[in-house]
Amino acid sequence: MGSYRPNGRLSAVNHGDKKIEIQTEFSKYPEPRVATAVSIAGQVIHKIQKAWGKSIDSIEEMRTVEEIINKQHNEVTALVHEHAATLVAHSSGSPEKPKQMNSPEVLEKIKGISEIQSAFILTAEGKLVSMQKVTREAELVAEMIGNLTNVLFDIARTTNLGDCEDCILNLGSHDLLLLPYQGGYLAALIDTKVRKREVLEALWKIARAA
Repeated sequence: MGSYRPNGRLSAVNHGDKKIEIQTEFSKYPEPRVATAVSIAGQVIHKIQKAWGKSIDSIEEMRTVEEIINKQHNEVTALVHEHAATLVAHSSGSPEKPKQMNSPEVLEKIKGISEIQSAFILTAEGKLVSMQKVTREAELVAEMIGNLTNVLFDIARTTNLGDCEDCILNLGSHDLLLLPYQGGYLAALIDTKVRKREVLEALWKIARAA
């Protein structure tokens, strides 16, 4: 049950030397919904979400969600065409993204989750922000993990092979939880015995509030 994955949509609108990307897909966490993200250079500048309210349990429901995805995507893409100049100007003048990505407040909130032993953020620019002192070795490991996660998410986004809202990498006695965050990734290390879904939901709540 709930294993059906509707096809998403990805479009781009060019304005001068800027490319505005519009991506619409079905997301299961933290609640089932159709979500459209408008982004420039990896920075999400606007989100539109329509609640679905349940898992997708049949081909018929999957087709219905795909119709919602297509309708929402086309409507948002038309608005982006109409307001491209305003969106680009707003994006160029907004310092919000780097402030969010480098703010220690997010990691401070994550420290409040007792099950998490360590956490870091790999920003869209490839910068590592960690709960511990950042070493060159840690930067290389984070970059490798980020590249791997990109591949996993791209496979899920472009095929029907599986769902990849977030992912869990088993490292022996520990698991590394990964989820997309502001164009980069947020990662947290936990013991394998910990209930992973509960921790992921707590991380999603922090990430979406940031």
